[in-house]
Amino acid sequence: MNVIILPGNPPPAADPAVTIRRHPVRTAADWQQILARFWRAHRTLDPAVPGFLKDAGLLSRCTFLASGPGGPLTFRHIGAPTLAVLGRGWGRAVLHQPDDADPHAGYARLIGAEYAEAIEGGEPVFNTVTVRGIGAGFSYSHLLAGWTGGDRRAVLSAVVLH
Repeated sequence: MNVIILPGNPPPAADPAVTIRRHPVRTAADWQQILARFWRAHRTLDPAVPGFLKDAGLLSRCTFLASGPGGPLTFRHIGAPTLAVLGRGWGRAVLHQPDDADPHAGYARLIGAEYAEAIEGGEPVFNTVTVRGIGAGFSYSHLLAGWTGGDRRAVLSAVVLH
């Protein structure tokens, strides 16, 4: 994948400064806690997940990644908060691409480790994340809920910008 740098836009930082702090899920926003409860009731990934998000009006707040059989996690849906900080051009470049193809490699590697923990850990994960070195920097909280079944994996990132 080629990254096009437009005049006035700095190139992606190779190694941004990222701080990730874990918090109890009970401290997440009410709508994020609703997603955690939904996850606990639906521990297998099925068509109910996107349907629930759409019906509850939460889909636009979430980013969803899933793998094909034995493949890498790929961006399947990118929510408005993520697009607000990383940009629509970034979203077009990574949609349907593996998460490790993100041009912000250092950031993707750190967040990918959080995705893996949510998928493999058996419980949702709630973090606050502060990023310096990508654009003007940004801060957010995310509830990560992961699924695994056979040779497929998926993770939902429910984001609140600070």
